[in-house]
Amino acid sequence: MTGRSRALPIRLLVALGVAGLLLLALLSYRRPGDPQLYPVAPGAPAVTVYVVDNGMHTNLAVPAEALKAHGGPSAEALAQIAPSPWVLVGWGDARFYVESGMSPARALDALRALFAPGNRSVVMLEPIRTSPDKLYSSGVVKLRLSPEGFERLAQRLDRSFALRDGAPQGGPVRGWGEAHFFESAETFSYLHLCNHWTAELLNAAGLPVRPGVSTLPAGLVHDLKTRAGALDTAAPAR
Repeated sequence: MTGRSRALPIRLLVALGVAGLLLLALLSYRRPGDPQLYPVAPGAPAVTVYVVDNGMHTNLAVPAEALKAHGGPSAEALAQIAPSPWVLVGWGDARFYVESGMSPARALDALRALFAPGNRSVVMLEPIRTSPDKLYSSGVVKLRLSPEGFERLAQRLDRSFALRDGAPQGGPVRGWGEAHFFESAETFSYLHLCNHWTAELLNAAGLPVRPGVSTLPAGLVHDLKTRAGALDTAAPAR
């Protein structure tokens, strides 16, 4: 083996080592929480929210009355959906997120959503009439936010809406079922996925989050359970 051929495996090992260190740094990076907002002291006033994980995507279930009391663009969007005690809030690519099913064309569209620059996005609001911990058989974790923490979360949600004359605008389609989509001011890519967005709202409420781990729903939920004290409260499967 020549000196040049021996150098190739060494360079490969160095490259793999550097890549591994970068990946470790990405997964370890943590956005600190705000101890003035979270956790809530036992017996103190709190607003209960739920993270709902369907395996590929996360939503937040929040009390409709608390969102209405907050006012702003979020409350204006809420007024456009059917009344309900809870509202499911989500975010995603303006094309891929609003469609359903799987096909070769949609698989290609997923690649476009991940890697094309400047993808438009939408905010989704869906009314739900049953408490999330009773509605879903799995993938639900409970969080108790301080009232100020919920206010910060709602303010971050407000900033997601694209406003025209100060009001949120309906998205490219009305939605599926009772869900409504609204144009978002943010862009979607592999660097800013739906689960990153969920983590950003929770971070605004005072919770510590790790963006790298939050890329996948399971990572976000695990991080919330281990670092933020989230409780798994889904009802037994029926």
